[in-house]
Amino acid sequence: MRTRLLAAVMAGALTLTACGDATVDNDAATPTSVAPLERAPKKSTSAQETAASETSEEEEEETAARRPRPAEPQPQDQAAREVDEVPEAALPRTPEDVHYLGEISDADINIDGVEDQLIGTASTVCGGDESELNRATLPAVAGQLIEQGRTDKSVEEVVEIIETAATDAYC
Repeated sequence: MRTRLLAAVMAGALTLTACGDATVDNDAATPTSVAPLERAPKKSTSAQETAASETSEEEEEETAARRPRPAEPQPQDQAAREVDEVPEAALPRTPEDVHYLGEISDADINIDGVEDQLIGTASTVCGGDESELNRATLPAVAGQLIEQGRTDKSVEEVVEIIETAATDAYC
């Protein structure tokens, strides 16, 4: 079996090397150019065509007047620009979010950069779902805050702080 496979591979390799020359030559490329496209002005030769074009212009204006217009100008393509600093993709905080995060921050826990994760944790506290995942989420988040050096409190203390803050703000 192995010899047949080796023989087939060798036969394929010899066939490919027998071709020898490239199938595409890049020596002399044929220059190509495209003639510019120009539109000739439309000439009407009869009074009937003039009347028809006036009618179609009036219909077009009426249709355009009935179409809703965008309130803001539409975005346009622009040239690439160098970005000095990546903008923050922060969602506006609700008053409940501000209250919740303030309580945690006031308890000497550094929340900078993890606000969204803490808000998500609050939803598991107030969700009422007693699944294993939800029961494990709050202690896991508390442990991460401690491991990241955001507080020197114990896991139990951080769990209590987050739970109380979530209950006060959301539940």
